[in-house]
Amino acid sequence: SASWVCVAQLARVAEKRTEELQHSSAVPLMTVVNTSAWMALCVPYALRRRRELFGASASASCAASGGSNAGSAAAAVGAGIGAWRLPELVRTDAFGSWQPARFLAIAVTTNFCYTSALHFMPASLNTAIFCTSPIFTLLLSAIFLPKDLLAAPSEPGDHDLACGLEDRLRQLRRRRRVLSVVLSVVGVLLIAEPWHAVSAPGAGESALGERLTGALLSLFASVGTAIYQVYFKLTFGSRLRPDEVGLFLANMGTICCFVLGGALAVLLATGLYPLRLSLVPWGHVGATAASSTVFNLLMKLGLSVGSPLAMSLATQIGIPLNLLLDVAVAHERIDLAQALGTIVMLFSFTLQQQHRPAPALPDAGPPDRGLQEQLLSRQSGPDDH
Repeated sequence: SASWVCVAQLARVAEKRTEELQHSSAVPLMTVVNTSAWMALCVPYALRRRRELFGASASASCAASGGSNAGSAAAAVGAGIGAWRLPELVRTDAFGSWQPARFLAIAVTTNFCYTSALHFMPASLNTAIFCTSPIFTLLLSAIFLPKDLLAAPSEPGDHDLACGLEDRLRQLRRRRRVLSVVLSVVGVLLIAEPWHAVSAPGAGESALGERLTGALLSLFASVGTAIYQVYFKLTFGSRLRPDEVGLFLANMGTICCFVLGGALAVLLATGLYPLRLSLVPWGHVGATAASSTVFNLLMKLGLSVGSPLAMSLATQIGIPLNLLLDVAVAHERIDLAQALGTIVMLFSFTLQQQHRPAPALPDAGPPDRGLQEQLLSRQSGPDDH
């Protein structure tokens, strides 16, 4: 939530500065820059892959050289140079090459719908409709991830008592999650106050049509966000390691850099996108990209160890944090309804985090047979001699 607050605040400052300097929007540029910055997340995986390749190649070279010190050293140096080949450093079996493109298509479509909705209706209405994302996340999780949604931690003891306790815990967890979603939506409505925008003057047939179009776009963005989170959990579960999550985002960033970056370059060159790069506040744009990278990495890591519903509610806690930051930094006014909405959302997040089951530990895999053979050889050593 803190990283999402940074993204929202920094992007807001960058957009205002750009409009003041050249009366143009920096949103398309920031979209490409933010996503392209994810390419840096491949570094941890590449370093681990390099160590593995170096160790395997050096061991094989030492065995082939017959144990010669000079030959082993030369082989190790050669293996170290060969292990820096980029295709080998980013190769993985954790996900297919087509999967990052599929998730990127969902993410880009969702962001486009959310941004486009702002052209048809006020931001408060857009936020109020988009906040229904936890509802769709709850429904999709109940259909595709029922165990992840309703699983309760089992306790040792009498079997019958444990079964009855487990059923009661499941019912309690189900009611708590539904209540958390409802309170989250109510809190966002109190903060956004969409009734002010609805009752604004000038709501003719054309304005009503525009708001209906914006509402459908915002609703589609809300559904897309829920689909993205549940689909990610359904596809990968908890099997991705942290550096593999970074590599996955790096693949998405690479695709975006070449495809959307190329399209943006054409629009800038032809003048269809009237933006002067020399007047862009690159400091704020770069800070937004860094915050976006941290936010997306933490979100994917959270989806790997937690539930999509918990991540959806945790993200929305950034809405009252943004409001409090606006009051503290921008000195904006806050009314009673917004203060109450902040309290309701904080209570919703606290309720969601109570009695949360501990995440399952990753599978350690088969035991190290080399270590077992060494232990057996040590135990049988005295008898052999």
